[in-house]
Amino acid sequence: MKLKQITAALVAAIFLCTPAKAEQNKKWYEENRLVAHALGAIEDKKETNSKEAFIHSWGDGYKVMEADFSFTSDGTLVVRHDFDQDSYYNLEQIVNGSTEMNVNRFSNEKINFRYTPLTVAQLLDLMSQYQDVYLITDTKHTDIEKIQQQFNAIVNTAKTMGKQEVLDRIIVQIYHPEMLNTVKQIYPFENWIYTLYQTPDPNYDEIAAFCVQNKVDVVTINYEIVTQENVQKLASNGIKVYAHTVNRILDFKLLLNAGCYGIYTDYIKPYDLDLVNLKKTPFWAGRVMLNQQKDFTVNFNTILGKDYIKLREFAKIVSNTNEQFEVKYNSETNTVQIIKGGVYTSVGNEMLLDNSEKYITQKSNYQITLDNVPVELSCYTIDGDLYVDMVKFAELLGMNAEKKQDGKGYIITS
Repeated sequence: MKLKQITAALVAAIFLCTPAKAEQNKKWYEENRLVAHALGAIEDKKETNSKEAFIHSWGDGYKVMEADFSFTSDGTLVVRHDFDQDSYYNLEQIVNGSTEMNVNRFSNEKINFRYTPLTVAQLLDLMSQYQDVYLITDTKHTDIEKIQQQFNAIVNTAKTMGKQEVLDRIIVQIYHPEMLNTVKQIYPFENWIYTLYQTPDPNYDEIAAFCVQNKVDVVTINYEIVTQENVQKLASNGIKVYAHTVNRILDFKLLLNAGCYGIYTDYIKPYDLDLVNLKKTPFWAGRVMLNQQKDFTVNFNTILGKDYIKLREFAKIVSNTNEQFEVKYNSETNTVQIIKGGVYTSVGNEMLLDNSEKYITQKSNYQITLDNVPVELSCYTIDGDLYVDMVKFAELLGMNAEKKQDGKGYIITS
């Protein structure tokens, strides 16, 4: 009996250590040194907390975004810093009597004349669509009653929408120790940040002890009061320190040198990370084995949990096989035509929209056809190059694509 129990335990241990499980157990901050402040800047505008800012930031490569929350005059929680005069000025809106807005006016009045405001329900819906995004809350209030109102609104909205799973990707930003238990009584959130911008004279030793005791992994500090000494008191206890809000590369470098792990920012993009000697590429290198014969090195990009490969690279892999295909582009119908048996040459420069090495990712609006028949295929353009779902595209060609056991590539078979 003991032998069977030991064997079962070993099997379970091996399963739990698979790459897929390891990926699930990653902390949100492990590959995210940047947080998009107020959902990130769009064009020349910052702190819009808008739908367009969210989508734009995701395309730039941010996977962690911070958002501000306020209540409208009729009690709807919305994504906005506040309803003070300064916010009206910055968002190019006019105060009409009271500075407070009801939800109808809030939802129907564009930000900076072109961006879409978000209620908490609309933000949670975006998170359900972009399932690789984590959200940091900036709810601002420190009194217990207001905290309860805000987080009850977030949790109840998610439950009502049937999207409770997004709560596992919400990172609750607390402003004092008591707030932790207040929010935990509402919902068992998994991710926490202790922010110090409302703490007048932080005692870093006490803060570190509190974080260790309560498994709060991250502390964020106003970058103007960061010193190597106070960061070290936190970092020596395994706490990651983020600074806010940082928009100069030089300041970012100095903060990293002081021991900070990451920053909140409006304008510094994930593709800028190489400027501070951090990894900027979203790609990971893997091997593709074709029919147990040929072996290829490929750069994959994991988007919303699926692995994508450049269409032209897939074409090269299967060239001179029974599964080879030709690619044509019809600019009049915006259609990418996959023709089985044809010889691949080039998709044409008309489809190469960019080569900036900024890795801007956008959901493709191309119509895809296979032998002139429209097919459902999720595609993205990255710097203008077309990427296709590795597994799904192989299926369309009558092939099987299976991820290697080590998670570092795929085996493709006819």
